[in-house]
Amino acid sequence: MDKVRDIFSYFVAAMSMFAMLGAVYQAFNNQKGSALTLGTLFLLGTLVVFLPQVEFIKTLGVEAKLRQTVIEALATLASVRRLAEISARASYLTIAWGNRLGTPSTKDKQSVLDDIDAQLSDLKVTPEERAVIVAPWVQMIKADFFFLFSRVLREFATVKSQDLTQKVQTTQSQEARDANMAHSALITPWTQQRNNFNPMERLGVKTLSDVIDEYLPAKGGWLSDKELAAFEAFKKELVRLNAESEKKGGYTPEAASYYDYLKERQIEKAKQLWENSR
Repeated sequence: MDKVRDIFSYFVAAMSMFAMLGAVYQAFNNQKGSALTLGTLFLLGTLVVFLPQVEFIKTLGVEAKLRQTVIEALATLASVRRLAEISARASYLTIAWGNRLGTPSTKDKQSVLDDIDAQLSDLKVTPEERAVIVAPWVQMIKADFFFLFSRVLREFATVKSQDLTQKVQTTQSQEARDANMAHSALITPWTQQRNNFNPMERLGVKTLSDVIDEYLPAKGGWLSDKELAAFEAFKKELVRLNAESEKKGGYTPEAASYYDYLKERQIEKAKQLWENSR
């Protein structure tokens, strides 16, 4: 009988692990119903395998005692908690690095991670332990905001260049030609330097604000003072959203909506900044 029980326990343990992996996969694909069901199966399987069994020692069945001591029970709960931490860390790594250029949306990804956070809270995971788990996601949020800024800036350079060229063709004036040539002379070396910028390495040791400042052209470069002021305001908005997200340990609802909206409208944002700074 003991052998049969052991075989059954191994089977349930294996099915529980498959359920955990399936829950992570379904959560990543925003299938919350399936993820919840699989997560529940994982927890039930864990209970079957690990929780103490009850052995009746009197014929009348009035009294019972647990085969495991309180210390063993606590160790079991610690094992379950550790499995949850490992699962959560895998989820954060997968969602942080996986499918960066496609669906699901940032808002949907964060919704899945918020559900995982709720589970970690129920398991009494400490803030320090959670900070380690969410670190890859928080770092990637900072990178998301930087790359959003850099792409808008490069789109702005294209818009400005096109406008200056159009003025030359329209007016045929020497002033327009000089302005166009001056812009080209200033932006060419800046572009060449930024091609080897390596933002991920910088973001690993510096703040988002500092890295953006290093990426921007210096005062007197291809951006006018008015254009620099417009991008400074844009930078402050991104830095604010990133700081609030870092504090939370994930995208805030405002930050997620902002990023999802703007990542599909980078050219429009560049044109808006160009019009506002003329």
